[in-house]
Amino acid sequence: MLLCVDLDGVVYRGSEPVPGVGPLLTARRAAGDQIVYVTNNSFLRLDEYRAHIESCGAPFSEEGIVTAAAAVAERFLAEGRSRVLVFGAAGLVAWLSARGLDARRATTIPDEAALVAWAPDGVTVGLDRESGARELALAAAAVRAGALLVAPNRDATYPEPTGLIPGTGATVAALEAAAGVLAVVVGKPAPHLITTAMHRVGATTATTVMIGDSPATDIAAANAAGVRSILLLTGVSNADDIATLPVSERPTFVAPDAAALDALLSDLDRT
Repeated sequence: MLLCVDLDGVVYRGSEPVPGVGPLLTARRAAGDQIVYVTNNSFLRLDEYRAHIESCGAPFSEEGIVTAAAAVAERFLAEGRSRVLVFGAAGLVAWLSARGLDARRATTIPDEAALVAWAPDGVTVGLDRESGARELALAAAAVRAGALLVAPNRDATYPEPTGLIPGTGATVAALEAAAGVLAVVVGKPAPHLITTAMHRVGATTATTVMIGDSPATDIAAANAAGVRSILLLTGVSNADDIATLPVSERPTFVAPDAAALDALLSDLDRT
């Protein structure tokens, strides 16, 4: 069985592991399951993912992670764009640079004159605790000048140990409003990250299960990809949300915690 596993709110919340999930995934891989993390997160580098995931007791391999940041790079390359202004963290710049793009953080552009001189033909947005109104104005100016706006996700919130904070989607909405252009979104709820994981390991829809905490992204992506899903209530969702979910966001199963997830997966082994 292929387990496509979200990270934020499933394996960890901020810097803290979700209790029991990491060791469960390690045990499942030892028993023969394939584990591929599919994340809308865009601010960590590959080495940071490794350190964070392994610190939670979960298994990691470089081929076992599919990120929205990589999908952003693929979209710019497919569109023939090469100079990308990044309203986001250094990790997002690293993913784009690794694929040959000239990616620069908006924090490094001194003013609009420097922006015009460089002439970016792409703009992307990620979770960024260092950028503010000045950087947003530069990104909006670039989009109005014709740069393609590509976003990794529209996640409205991001789970931290102390609660929810505004997510990438909040900044995407602000930039769309300022530039008057809608972003191309490449991460979940589009099925691309899940289908990429399936193709990578040779899995089918019948042998794939998506485990996530967000009905609007993880579960909707699973439904779009035609695979089963488990909504884990350890991140942005709670049991009260389930009854009112639209059909496109309804999970196949629900697990309140790692123990219930373990029991569900064991049941799936027998089907």
